[in-house]
Amino acid sequence: MYYKHMLLYITSNQNKIDTANKRLNPFGIKVEGLKVEGIIEPQSEDIIEISQMKAKQAFEKVQKPLIVSDGGWYIPALNGFPGPYMAYVNRWLTSQDFLNLMKDKENKEIILRECVTYIDKNQIQSFTSDTKGSFVEKETGELTPLDQVITFRDDKKTVAKCVNDGEVGVPQNELWNEVGEWLSKNNQ
Repeated sequence: MYYKHMLLYITSNQNKIDTANKRLNPFGIKVEGLKVEGIIEPQSEDIIEISQMKAKQAFEKVQKPLIVSDGGWYIPALNGFPGPYMAYVNRWLTSQDFLNLMKDKENKEIILRECVTYIDKNQIQSFTSDTKGSFVEKETGELTPLDQVITFRDDKKTVAKCVNDGEVGVPQNELWNEVGEWLSKNNQ
Protein backbone atom coordinates (compact mmCIF):
# COMPACT_ATOMS: atom_id res chain seq x y z
CA MET A 1 0.00 0.00 0.00
CA TYR A 2 1.13 3.53 -0.76
CA TYR A 3 1.19 5.83 2.25
CA LYS A 4 0.74 9.56 1.82
CA HIS A 5 2.39 10.21 5.16
CA MET A 6 4.94 8.53 7.39
CA LEU A 7 5.00 9.60 11.00
CA LEU A 8 7.19 8.78 13.97
CA TYR A 9 5.41 7.30 17.00
CA ILE A 10 7.52 7.73 20.12
CA THR A 11 7.06 4.34 21.72
CA SER A 12 8.73 0.95 21.79
CA ASN A 13 5.41 -0.79 22.53
CA GLN A 14 4.72 -2.89 19.44
CA ASN A 15 1.03 -3.30 20.35
CA LYS A 16 0.62 0.49 20.34
CA ILE A 17 2.40 0.75 16.99
CA ASP A 18 0.26 -2.03 15.47
CA THR A 19 -2.96 -0.43 16.73
CA ALA A 20 -1.99 3.00 15.40
CA ASN A 21 -1.07 1.57 12.00
CA LYS A 22 -4.27 -0.43 11.77
CA ARG A 23 -6.39 2.60 12.63
CA LEU A 24 -4.43 5.16 10.56
CA ASN A 25 -3.98 2.96 7.48
CA PRO A 26 -7.37 4.02 5.96
CA PHE A 27 -6.11 7.62 6.04
CA GLY A 28 -2.92 6.73 4.12
CA ILE A 29 -0.80 7.21 7.23
CA LYS A 30 1.86 4.81 8.49
CA VAL A 31 3.65 5.18 11.81
CA GLU A 32 7.10 3.95 12.67
CA GLY A 33 7.98 3.35 16.29
CA LEU A 34 10.97 5.11 17.76
CA LYS A 35 12.33 4.88 21.26
CA VAL A 36 13.79 8.18 22.42
CA GLU A 37 16.03 8.12 25.48
CA GLY A 38 15.98 10.84 28.11
CA ILE A 39 12.31 11.80 28.01
CA ILE A 40 11.33 12.86 31.51
CA GLU A 41 7.86 11.77 32.60
CA PRO A 42 6.14 14.96 33.78
CA GLN A 43 4.38 14.76 37.14
CA SER A 44 0.88 16.07 36.57
CA GLU A 45 -2.69 14.91 36.96
CA ASP A 46 -3.57 16.31 33.52
CA ILE A 47 -3.03 13.69 30.82
CA ILE A 48 -2.99 16.34 28.05
CA GLU A 49 -0.26 18.29 29.84
CA ILE A 50 1.81 15.12 30.27
CA SER A 51 1.36 14.14 26.64
CA GLN A 52 2.25 17.58 25.30
CA MET A 53 5.33 17.90 27.51
CA LYS A 54 6.58 14.50 26.35
CA ALA A 55 5.87 15.42 22.71
CA LYS A 56 7.85 18.66 23.06
CA GLN A 57 10.80 16.81 24.60
CA ALA A 58 10.77 14.19 21.85
CA PHE A 59 10.47 16.79 19.08
CA GLU A 60 13.42 18.69 20.52
CA LYS A 61 15.51 15.53 20.17
CA VAL A 62 14.40 14.24 16.74
CA GLN A 63 13.28 17.44 14.97
CA LYS A 64 10.65 15.57 12.90
CA PRO A 65 6.84 15.46 13.06
CA LEU A 66 5.78 12.84 15.60
CA ILE A 67 3.08 11.56 17.90
CA VAL A 68 3.09 10.37 21.48
CA SER A 69 0.31 8.74 23.45
CA ASP A 70 -0.53 8.52 27.11
CA GLY A 71 -3.31 7.11 29.18
CA GLY A 72 -4.74 7.32 32.64
CA TRP A 73 -7.31 5.43 34.66
CA TYR A 74 -9.77 7.58 36.60
CA ILE A 75 -12.02 6.15 39.30
CA PRO A 76 -14.77 8.69 40.13
CA ALA A 77 -15.56 7.05 43.49
CA LEU A 78 -11.89 7.57 44.48
CA ASN A 79 -11.74 11.23 43.37
CA GLY A 80 -10.07 10.32 40.07
CA PHE A 81 -7.35 8.12 41.61
CA PRO A 82 -4.95 6.88 40.19
CA GLY A 83 -5.16 9.00 37.02
CA PRO A 84 -1.89 9.01 35.05
CA TYR A 85 -0.08 7.14 37.82
CA MET A 86 -1.54 3.75 36.91
CA ALA A 87 1.81 2.20 35.98
CA TYR A 88 3.08 2.86 39.49
CA VAL A 89 -0.13 1.82 41.20
CA ASN A 90 -0.18 -1.51 39.35
CA ARG A 91 3.21 -2.26 40.91
CA TRP A 92 2.06 -1.32 44.41
CA LEU A 93 -1.47 -2.72 44.59
CA THR A 94 -2.83 -6.19 43.97
CA SER A 95 -6.14 -6.96 42.31
CA GLN A 96 -7.56 -7.67 45.76
CA ASP A 97 -6.40 -4.23 46.94
CA PHE A 98 -8.44 -2.66 44.14
CA LEU A 99 -11.47 -4.78 45.06
CA ASN A 100 -11.10 -3.74 48.71
CA LEU A 101 -10.93 -0.06 47.73
CA MET A 102 -14.15 -0.40 45.75
CA LYS A 103 -16.02 -2.79 48.08
CA ASP A 104 -18.26 -0.21 49.76
CA LYS A 105 -18.48 2.19 46.82
CA GLU A 106 -21.85 2.59 45.12
CA ASN A 107 -20.29 3.94 41.92
CA LYS A 108 -18.14 1.14 40.43
CA GLU A 109 -17.23 3.11 37.29
CA ILE A 110 -13.70 3.50 35.91
CA ILE A 111 -12.69 5.69 32.99
CA LEU A 112 -9.76 5.04 30.67
CA ARG A 113 -8.67 8.43 29.33
CA GLU A 114 -6.37 8.20 26.33
CA CYS A 115 -4.49 11.06 24.73
CA VAL A 116 -2.56 11.25 21.46
CA THR A 117 -0.48 14.36 20.78
CA TYR A 118 0.92 15.37 17.41
CA ILE A 119 3.74 17.91 17.13
CA ASP A 120 5.75 19.45 14.32
CA LYS A 121 7.79 22.66 14.04
CA ASN A 122 4.63 24.79 13.69
CA GLN A 123 1.98 23.25 15.91
CA ILE A 124 0.96 20.88 18.64
CA GLN A 125 -2.45 19.18 18.73
CA SER A 126 -3.87 16.75 21.29
CA PHE A 127 -6.80 14.36 20.98
CA THR A 128 -8.49 12.64 23.92
CA SER A 129 -11.07 9.96 24.39
CA ASP A 130 -12.76 8.45 27.44
CA THR A 131 -13.85 4.81 27.58
CA LYS A 132 -16.05 3.85 30.52
CA GLY A 133 -15.85 0.53 32.26
CA SER A 134 -16.65 -0.85 35.69
CA PHE A 135 -15.24 -2.95 38.48
CA VAL A 136 -16.29 -6.56 38.88
CA GLU A 137 -16.79 -8.45 42.14
CA LYS A 138 -14.01 -11.02 41.68
CA GLU A 139 -10.64 -11.10 39.89
CA THR A 140 -10.19 -13.25 36.79
CA GLY A 141 -7.45 -13.71 34.23
CA GLU A 142 -3.72 -13.07 34.29
CA LEU A 143 -2.47 -9.58 33.46
CA THR A 144 -1.96 -6.42 35.51
CA PRO A 145 -3.80 -6.20 38.83
CA LEU A 146 -6.29 -3.62 37.53
CA ASP A 147 -6.97 -5.57 34.32
CA GLN A 148 -8.02 -8.53 36.48
CA VAL A 149 -10.85 -6.56 38.12
CA ILE A 150 -12.31 -4.26 35.46
CA THR A 151 -14.57 -4.85 32.49
CA PHE A 152 -15.90 -2.96 29.51
CA ARG A 153 -18.43 -5.67 28.63
CA ASP A 154 -22.03 -6.41 29.54
CA ASP A 155 -21.10 -10.01 30.41
CA LYS A 156 -18.57 -8.66 32.99
CA LYS A 157 -15.63 -10.57 31.49
CA THR A 158 -12.50 -8.79 32.75
CA VAL A 159 -9.90 -7.18 30.52
CA ALA A 160 -7.36 -9.78 31.68
CA LYS A 161 -9.66 -12.72 30.91
CA CYS A 162 -10.46 -11.27 27.47
CA VAL A 163 -6.77 -10.87 26.64
CA ASN A 164 -6.01 -14.37 27.95
CA ASP A 165 -8.76 -15.73 25.68
CA GLY A 166 -7.40 -13.85 22.66
CA GLU A 167 -10.22 -11.29 22.67
CA VAL A 168 -10.11 -7.51 22.73
CA GLY A 169 -10.06 -6.36 26.35
CA VAL A 170 -10.59 -2.64 25.84
CA PRO A 171 -12.99 -1.65 23.07
CA GLN A 172 -11.76 0.58 20.28
CA ASN A 173 -12.94 4.15 20.42
CA GLU A 174 -12.86 6.96 17.89
CA LEU A 175 -9.55 8.43 19.07
CA TRP A 176 -7.37 7.20 16.21
CA ASN A 177 -10.05 8.11 13.65
CA GLU A 178 -10.00 11.68 14.97
CA VAL A 179 -6.20 11.72 14.71
CA GLY A 180 -6.31 10.33 11.14
CA GLU A 181 -8.99 12.77 10.02
CA TRP A 182 -7.13 15.75 11.49
CA LEU A 183 -3.80 14.70 9.96
CA SER A 184 -5.46 14.20 6.56
CA LYS A 185 -7.17 17.60 6.66
CA ASN A 186 -4.05 19.37 7.86
CA ASN A 187 -1.91 17.72 5.17
CA GLN A 188 0.62 16.31 7.60
